[in-house]
Amino acid sequence: MSGNSSKPSFWRCFCLPRLHDFFIAEFSLHGLGLNYFRTTDFVTSQWSWMKPWIFTTYRVIVALGMLVWISFDIPTEIHRFYKDQTAMWFVYVTNWAFGLLTLVLFTLAIYTLVYNCPPRDNTTVVFYQPIWLLYTVAANAMLVTCIVYWVALSDSDLGVLTSMMGKLKHSLSGAVVLVDIILSAIPFRLLHVVYPLLFGLIYSVFTYVFWLANGYGPFRIGQVYPGLNWSRPRTAILVCLCAILICFLVQIVIYLIYFLRVKLSQCNGGRGYSDNTLKGKSGYGEIGQTLRDQANKNELISVTSMTTLAEPITGPEYGTVVE
Repeated sequence: MSGNSSKPSFWRCFCLPRLHDFFIAEFSLHGLGLNYFRTTDFVTSQWSWMKPWIFTTYRVIVALGMLVWISFDIPTEIHRFYKDQTAMWFVYVTNWAFGLLTLVLFTLAIYTLVYNCPPRDNTTVVFYQPIWLLYTVAANAMLVTCIVYWVALSDSDLGVLTSMMGKLKHSLSGAVVLVDIILSAIPFRLLHVVYPLLFGLIYSVFTYVFWLANGYGPFRIGQVYPGLNWSRPRTAILVCLCAILICFLVQIVIYLIYFLRVKLSQCNGGRGYSDNTLKGKSGYGEIGQTLRDQANKNELISVTSMTTLAEPITGPEYGTVVE
């Protein structure tokens, strides 16, 4: 009895080291940065069945579709709902996120064409950091605006919100984001939530300045959305705090989708690996050990902050992962 009681518990041997290393990987200052080992993840799919030419075709179709959509959306909304006042289209946060998402997807399509036509092994994608940052912001912001719309704004008296165009924009755009997160190999980090929060802060300041300037809002003078009325600062601040909470929750959900995507891909022979993770008995614990042993490096392993196994892979779809 005494011998059995002295054995370390499953929690201490297995769970606690993994949690410890997870927090080291995801909540250190490194997790706030935009350095990534396998840069080809920004121009490839997570899934082995999605060959480079298939993924490139997908990227181009989505980018062209978004460009056609926004080219139709802007003049139509301006004429139908804003009395031909072009500046009014840029007042809504949905349009900020929608425009940013279109820009990012178009840029990713160009990058995918450049690096996959023809496919090249051992390629290093350059200037991926700003794309990564903007992709994170666009994905989070688009999902937040869709959620807020269907929870609080879909039944408002504002025509642009209750129209079929408004409903489509606040549903299909969110679906595009979710599908892209699932299909692409672009990583996500929990601490990167600060970038969507900064985006939201900028928009909040914009609405406050808009109110101070007595701008002609779609709802009333100086007011953009119902409830976001800076003449009642407590209510406006409460609305902003609720949006911040939703932003945090959305980032967690995105990260969980990302984690499941990598794990499922790994189980099916896809790109579920990271360059500097090592296969070993302790699994995730070795990732944390790698971070501690390489503290002089300013780079961070991606989910793979939570990935349990990794091994060298070679091939035209993956390139070479150096052990």
